[in-house]
Amino acid sequence: MRPLRLRYATGLALCLMLAAGPAWAQQQGTGGMQAGGTAYYTFARPGQNTIEVLVLGGQSGIYEVGENINMGQLVALAGGGRGGGRTNVTVRHFRLKDGKRRKILDQDLDEFTERAQYPSLQDGDVIRLETSQGWGWREVLQITTAVTSLTFTVLRIFDIGR
Repeated sequence: MRPLRLRYATGLALCLMLAAGPAWAQQQGTGGMQAGGTAYYTFARPGQNTIEVLVLGGQSGIYEVGENINMGQLVALAGGGRGGGRTNVTVRHFRLKDGKRRKILDQDLDEFTERAQYPSLQDGDVIRLETSQGWGWREVLQITTAVTSLTFTVLRIFDIGR
């Protein structure tokens, strides 16, 4: 009986390793790994000292980068400039100071790109890239059409204007 239980346990362990192993760490193309649902990107030369920075927004994930990389380069790696047209992108930089995470930069992407010098990064920094959409003619047209349709429906239901 004992060999049967051992075979069963070994088979179960092997099945779990085959099923859970690939899900835990999947290759994400050049320099990236998927670990438990969070993307992990590595952009450093072998042997180079690195730091880890969390990026939220853009291409979110944990970025392990060379310690000499600046914030402008990291925002470019994370796809922070993917706005376009009416899209506004805001760059926020948070750093741990005195046991609390404090905002040290809050700037529109257009102003951020015009900077003469980008802020340096430290291990544990958080970069947040927020996008917001402005109103275009399509949104205004959709709202106007809905309001007009609703108005005519109310007028017809209550037989107003006849």
